[in-house]
Amino acid sequence: IAEQRDKAPRQRIDIALAIDPGETNDLALLDDNGWCRRDPASVACDPHTYRAFIQSSKAELGLAKSGYVQSRCGWFSDRSACYLAAGRPVITQETGFTKNYGSKEGLLSFQTVDEIADAAKKINADYAKHSRAARALACEVFEAEKVLASILDRADI
Repeated sequence: IAEQRDKAPRQRIDIALAIDPGETNDLALLDDNGWCRRDPASVACDPHTYRAFIQSSKAELGLAKSGYVQSRCGWFSDRSACYLAAGRPVITQETGFTKNYGSKEGLLSFQTVDEIADAAKKINADYAKHSRAARALACEVFEAEKVLASILDRADI
């Protein structure tokens, strides 16, 4: 498997991460493995810059807090919803959200590193299909009118 990963084409991965400069081991590991570190304050300083950052991305790779993963509570990131709305596929850690949103095209879940690699291969094999599916899922599930109507209905308003 390691040989297969070494032969796979590398893709640039930008990570917007606020990390203490004293975390030299972690910083070196990211740098040594080709991650491009970005200051989150510079990519999310205002709504226009944040939108431009997402739109300039090919896809999102999302990691969830361990409590969400272990509890299988179905947590889903608002950032991932933004990526989907921009027609950018999302690969994100399984928290149980697939029971509500699925995990086939446009939105893929993972539990292992190998599953991340498989998801990336699927997206790269037919990016246009995954991009369309991402946008369609965002419209189906996260469109403001639908979300607001659901909230008002549950509040019996």
